[in-house]
Amino acid sequence: MPDPFDLESLVRSVKAVIGDRAWSTATERLGAMVAQHAGTADAAAAFDLHYAHWRSMPATDPRRPAFAGYLLQLVPLMRQSGPCCTYEQAKELAAAARTAPDPEWQAFIKGVLALVVLHDTTATLTDPGLLEKAVEELDSASRLLPAMDEMPDATTTGFAIGRAVARADHARLRGGEGELEKAIEELTAARRALADRPDDQAYLTCYIACLRAGRAHLRKDEEALARYVREQEIALARLPRHHPARDSAESWLATNRFKLRDLIADRTDGPWPGPRPRHGAHKRPDTTDPYALVQAALEVIAAAAYDEDPEAMAEAIGLLQEALERCEEDDEHWVRCAAQLATAHLLRAGLIRWEPKPLSHLSPAGRQTIAHIDQAISLLRRVRRTAEGPAHPIWTGVGRLLADALRLRSMMMPQFRSAAAARLWKESRDIGLAALSGLAWSVILQSGTEHAMEAGNRAMEEYCLDIARWCVVDGELDSAVRALDSGRALMLHAAQVSATVPDMLRQLGQDQLAEEWRAAGSLPFEPEPGPLGRLGPTAALRTTGPDVPLRRRVLKVLAASPYRDRLLATPAPAEIAGGLRTLGADALVYLVPAGNLELLVRRSRKAPGAALIVGADGALRSVELPDLRLDTPELTDYRAAAGAGWDPRRRGSGSPRRDAGPVTAPQGGVPPRAAEALDRLCGWAWQSVLAPLTAEFVGNGGFYGARPGPTRIPSVVLVPLGALGAVPWHAAWRAEGPGRRYTLEELQVSYAPSARTLCEVAGRTPPEAWASGSPALVIGNPTGDLRYAGEEAEAIHRVFYPDGTYLDADTADATEVSARLARLRGGVLHLACHARVDPGERHSAYLGLAAGSRLAVEELTEGTARRIEPGLVCLAACWSNVSSRGYDEAYSLATAFLAAGAHTVLGSLWPVPDEDTSLLMYMTHHYLRREALPPGQALRRAQLWMLDPRRRTPPEMPARLAVRARHIRPDNLAGWAGFTHQGW
Repeated sequence: MPDPFDLESLVRSVKAVIGDRAWSTATERLGAMVAQHAGTADAAAAFDLHYAHWRSMPATDPRRPAFAGYLLQLVPLMRQSGPCCTYEQAKELAAAARTAPDPEWQAFIKGVLALVVLHDTTATLTDPGLLEKAVEELDSASRLLPAMDEMPDATTTGFAIGRAVARADHARLRGGEGELEKAIEELTAARRALADRPDDQAYLTCYIACLRAGRAHLRKDEEALARYVREQEIALARLPRHHPARDSAESWLATNRFKLRDLIADRTDGPWPGPRPRHGAHKRPDTTDPYALVQAALEVIAAAAYDEDPEAMAEAIGLLQEALERCEEDDEHWVRCAAQLATAHLLRAGLIRWEPKPLSHLSPAGRQTIAHIDQAISLLRRVRRTAEGPAHPIWTGVGRLLADALRLRSMMMPQFRSAAAARLWKESRDIGLAALSGLAWSVILQSGTEHAMEAGNRAMEEYCLDIARWCVVDGELDSAVRALDSGRALMLHAAQVSATVPDMLRQLGQDQLAEEWRAAGSLPFEPEPGPLGRLGPTAALRTTGPDVPLRRRVLKVLAASPYRDRLLATPAPAEIAGGLRTLGADALVYLVPAGNLELLVRRSRKAPGAALIVGADGALRSVELPDLRLDTPELTDYRAAAGAGWDPRRRGSGSPRRDAGPVTAPQGGVPPRAAEALDRLCGWAWQSVLAPLTAEFVGNGGFYGARPGPTRIPSVVLVPLGALGAVPWHAAWRAEGPGRRYTLEELQVSYAPSARTLCEVAGRTPPEAWASGSPALVIGNPTGDLRYAGEEAEAIHRVFYPDGTYLDADTADATEVSARLARLRGGVLHLACHARVDPGERHSAYLGLAAGSRLAVEELTEGTARRIEPGLVCLAACWSNVSSRGYDEAYSLATAFLAAGAHTVLGSLWPVPDEDTSLLMYMTHHYLRREALPPGQALRRAQLWMLDPRRRTPPEMPARLAVRARHIRPDNLAGWAGFTHQGW
């Protein structure tokens, strides 16, 4: 009869059955083998027997370390038949096993313990930090494994898969898109090692596709999500029915189909044509496993929402309630389970037929609806207290959900309880605003621009706009301003924060942490291999910076310090007013498009568009704009034309554009003539927005606390939300007599990515970019194919900055430009060149420089230190103020220069014509240097000069430019209206 305590022989037998595989579909057979060897009812009971035997062994027994190590290796199999081996027991066994003097054995046990902890859902949900530690332990063990000749490759593969899974789980629980991306890369590499084990490879394919589907859903990328759902379907078809993880794979697929259905419904307002979500096709989950109960409930919720089935939703509530009762009080799993249960209650309330009529709250339907909403509110309040703050990944979502629930509850109040309803409105606003701080946290946490974009994607549309609209309805304009700015230009904010982190840490006495941050900053930019492995002329630039673990440590320190508000809070109206006065502007104006007042389960009435004004005296005002809509034909037609890389100039012109390619392709059909679309758009912009807005400032002394003079026109800074950012508002026009009158004739119009950025720029030392003798770096036609750009740059350098530096096609490569830019303090940078915007690419926008080199927008914003400080940056290139990461991120070449340290930036909204741009830029520098106007006013004067049919050319203007000046068409908006001003 075999010795039941001979675990070494048992481990050898197990390995013989599974062939040293990392994963196996023979789990039940192996569990039976373990139980039979021990003579127990099941494998979980075998652990108790062997653990008790180990505890009884004398401390001096030389067999004790090996026994502990073999038992630890068997724990994953033993857990298949029931819970066993607590985290404390696993640590105890590992500590004993590692007393053996063999360093290779010690490294192996370190990895085994990490795998055991990884599969202990209770422990990792209670303390997600264990996952981070598991990644470190498996990484450490894996580095030693290649030196162990007797170790099978399957062990290395198993450790690699475990490390990647631990990394993915930690990213899911604590945020960090960079961690998740790295986990996907590691899993994809490990999958190749499973080529001879197709069952395990199919399961891993399901898991990888599930992770990628989650990232696609975060980006709202319907096409990618559909592709990953299909990958899951194909891999699941190859997975045997008896595979122990099949239920998990089916649950992932059901969840991702539900997400895809939601994206399609958002786009089409119609049903998803795919298969109905699964419900009731699987066995009852293990009631002792709260995680399994939650996964089962999510499948039921998907089916119930698809069918609008209240009974099925009630079943899901029952499963979640059962899971909640089995969670440790207020641990991580409890938090997430309770949040899901609250969501299910709200969805159940939405399936009850109820109309808000007098005394309808007393009807059976009304009482039932109130009961579910109250249950949700109670749970969400507790979840929010447990989550504690924006560091928790679900802080924003739970806060938004609770704000919605409170708003819904107020709608259930009878009219005579208006005071109670008002209290709920206030609580809803306060909680919703507090939740938005999590958006900034999650973006700053990310390790790169692409990850930051994914973390903050559609923040304005999904959270901030809704809360801001409720605040406007409630008459709380201060709160509305905070809500709007919470979702604007978050990547730029993260870049500005990153640059100042070392100084903040040193002020807090964290010198070592500051040095770690600095050392992890921007590395030298290296070209990526081009075709056939060579370094091509269009090689992209690779950037780096602090990774997510370091960012998490730094954020924890800063969030507990007086710098917390600098990280997460938006500026108050008083601070915005101070920034406006510093910049000499009268008001900051948010242009808010019309939309629905959204709640989770019901739609309320529509909210009209509005201009939300913050005056330089701190006063707040809202101007209703009923026609300010994103779906207006003028805007949709223009976007279709602009998206095709249009050139809205007169036919027959041979002047090239300063773009290296289109922003994107048209979405189908033949776009309207771009010049006409632009003209109609600017006419609509006056009627819908600028007519009422201009009336606020012109003719009634409405200078909002700035310093009006006898000839001074009002100065406003616009923050257009969403696709309104594509509109050249300063070129809005109205008919006047035989001609037109434009907005810039009434107002000095500037733009800002956000109030945060405006206040940060206003806090910099005032520039003297237009002072005589200020340094200048002028770059002209570096690619050699823009004749007028070269003439423009040469003339600007010779006439206005003769002591400055001039670079051309022979000298203006990216290395030289970056080096000189880093040394430019104050003064002027003028770039007359090509530019390109590639949304969604790693390098989403760049300037085309000499020898095929590029200056990428990400080079300016990634890393840890601000590297440039020019006074004025003139980007005389196409698309240089077009956001490559979504309108509300406002992430463009122009704003990147602003975030990286420039005081003022001029950039363009479309492919600007080479000939007209050369004249506009020359005249801008003329007014800047000869009349000492600030850059914004100099650009405005140059644009007015372009509009004047009786324009006179300055005596210093070169003859070749002066000749072309006689042929400018004032009504050609594309020639002058594309350029915008930001900053001082």
